[in-house]
Order: sequence, then structure tokens, then C-alpha cells
Amino acid sequence: MTAMPWGLNAHPDDSPGVWGARAILNVGADNPIDLLPDRQSSGGDLFPVLMKLLNEAGGMKIAQARVYALLNNAIMSPREGQQFTLVDNDLMTMVANTNGSHGYLYLSAWLKPGAFDLERASWSGSSEPPEPGEVIDSKVWKEPVPLLTYINLHGHRFMVFLTGRKPSGLGSLRKWRKPVLPSERERTWASERDPSPLVSLHIPHLTIGLTVGHELR
Repeated sequence: MTAMPWGLNAHPDDSPGVWGARAILNVGADNPIDLLPDRQSSGGDLFPVLMKLLNEAGGMKIAQARVYALLNNAIMSPREGQQFTLVDNDLMTMVANTNGSHGYLYLSAWLKPGAFDLERASWSGSSEPPEPGEVIDSKVWKEPVPLLTYINLHGHRFMVFLTGRKPSGLGSLRKWRKPVLPSERERTWASERDPSPLVSLHIPHLTIGLTVGHELR
């Protein structure tokens, strides 16, 4: 994938969905990342999936909380360049760097290539997998839920949904989750945010749920 005019361009070349931006860094604000519509770039066939993870599944909320904590604890500086990971989970990664610009924050987010390598993911359903966008009437959530996309998770093809309901069967896969906010100070502050919609991953007979940027509790 070619370089984008805005952002860090930290994404791998084979990512199916990428995004970058040069944001205004508002030190002291509760939401320090101020995005401008004409200072953003995007690419890849699955870019709409990345945007849903950022805007609807809470990815950008976690990024705002992370940058707030980094600034508040004098770890990130507008005057010194250093790259920080804001979000990192099974689906996507987001990083940021001020580049010592005294007022800008350069951002790069991308879908993980391995997670979307579906040729190496087995499907355990008895029928053909539904198409993304199809509404699934599942007993797991007791309501119809649209299918966002598929990912390859540990060799299995999982369906990805955005839903406000907490599905069953979370405990057995708790060990798969990784903390994204390693500092207790950062995690405590971020937990005060409004809860984000759940990202639910489902294969027949098995469902897990996660919020982008947070461990399962």
C-alpha cells in the first residue's frame, strides 16, 4: 500500500484497512486529539471496518484517554518525538507521535493483516458463512445483529458484530485478551469513560466479547 499524505504511515504494507491523520494536540483538554476533516488519509478495501472499530466500538475513545494520560503524567511531550501505542488488540493497532511539532499529533491506525487472512481460517458452521452486512438473528444476543466482517482468530473464522448486549461464554477465552492500557493510572482514568459498545466475536458454539482497548473483566 502506498504512503498516505497525512499521519505517521506506520502501517504494514499488507494491511487491508489503514487510516492516518495529523491532529491538533490540545494539551489540558479532556479529549486532546482534535481531528480535522481535511488532514486525514485512508486506504484499503476494509477501511470501513476500521472506521467502525474506531468510531463505533470505542477505539477513538481509548486513544483519547491514552493520550490524556500520557500528557497528564508528562510521558508524552509536544516538544519531543516519541511513538506510543494507543490501541492494540486482535483486530487493529493505533499509534501516535508528536514528532516534536509543538502542537500536532500524528496518528496511524490499521487492521492487522493476519487477523484478516481468511484463507487460513477454518469455518466450523454446518452451512455457508453469511455475507458481511447480513443481519443475523441469534439467540446469543436475543436480537437481530448485523455482521460487520470476519477475522482469523487462532485459525478459526470468527464473525465480528457490534452490539450493546453482553453475549454468553466470555470466561473460557479470557486468556486471549491483552491489556492495552498498561499503566494503572491510565487504566483507572480511562475506565471512567462511558462504556463503549461491545465488539462480539462469534463462531458456531463459541462467543466472546470485548471492548476495543480493554481486557475482559
